[in-house]
Amino acid sequence: MERFIAVDTGKFATKVSEADANLNCLKREFSIRTKYGEGDFRDDAIEAQTVIAQVGDKVYKVGNGARDEEAGLDTSKKTEIHKVCTLVALATVASSNEKDVFHVATGIPCSEWANVSKRCDFKEYLLPEGDITVTIKTKSSLPPVKKTFTIKERYVYPEGIGGVLADGVFENVSENPHIPTGVIDAGNLNINFTYWQGLEPILDKCTTSEAGGVRLISDVAGDISSSIDNCDSLIISNILTNAPEDRCLPSGLGLTDEQIEESKRVIKNSIKKYVQKNMYRNCRSKDWSLNAMRIIAIGGTSQIVEDELKEQFGNVTVLPNANYCNARGYLRLMCANSKDYGERIIEFKFADEEKNETKMAEKEAGDKTEQKAS
Repeated sequence: MERFIAVDTGKFATKVSEADANLNCLKREFSIRTKYGEGDFRDDAIEAQTVIAQVGDKVYKVGNGARDEEAGLDTSKKTEIHKVCTLVALATVASSNEKDVFHVATGIPCSEWANVSKRCDFKEYLLPEGDITVTIKTKSSLPPVKKTFTIKERYVYPEGIGGVLADGVFENVSENPHIPTGVIDAGNLNINFTYWQGLEPILDKCTTSEAGGVRLISDVAGDISSSIDNCDSLIISNILTNAPEDRCLPSGLGLTDEQIEESKRVIKNSIKKYVQKNMYRNCRSKDWSLNAMRIIAIGGTSQIVEDELKEQFGNVTVLPNANYCNARGYLRLMCANSKDYGERIIEFKFADEEKNETKMAEKEAGDKTEQKAS
């Protein structure tokens, strides 16, 4: 089977988007925590969202339950952890009874992408040629399964382009190509600021900050600890997943009502300071004309600070499905290239994932019924 897959090799999570067989809508999306350590196929207590996989000569535990190593802050993604997580992601969707042929798109920071040698080296390292065999165990109760596949086509795009290619944005870019687009891609560890004229990055107006979501959590935890009571990063990370109006210290424990109410104000002010210092100032440092251009925010951290981004920037658009924007952008470009659409890449539509899954489940059920009838 031929499969068209885009992989966004994030520092926190490796995001995957797959196209359907017609290359014009989304088939599925999922993510794997970018974390790995030593694995053992005898493991009978595999954690949630975790797999055991053999890649090459090594057996790894990959995902939430891995104990050893996470991706670092460096901008280069030519690292073992990104390669392992990418190949495990491909193996997750690969067939077990036939050798799939993959077409894979991925991305790297604009500064790395602009260097032809680095771009080619990364592509060859992350997505090797020839048969690739990965043995994977997805649940404690299941045996390991060996999967072999090949990668036929490899594409590497600049990170941030997913914001320009998103539904509702690309239409506007096509109609008004003279208006530049700034993309703020706020991930867990880094924030990439990319500046686009159409689909071309303007490199001297792009920059990267190491003040992603981890910095936000640390800042909020520090402000709460200094003004109310000691509070660790895990508690704050849980609080920040709540709706803005519900972001406060937990009630019913050892805190007074006044302290809980005060924590709402402290958290809100801390997020505002974070956005101004780590997002707004970085755009200004690259001389972005913020009131005369599109500002698009993607990445999981952008969703957390959406209200504060709108207060600070005014005209910013925080995209839904922000976590998968880059993967979807890579997928759209690759499928357009494969179908020889040229500039008509807008024809790739992102169908509702839940509806797709329902259709797939109904089709599988129908196939099984037909098999039984025959």
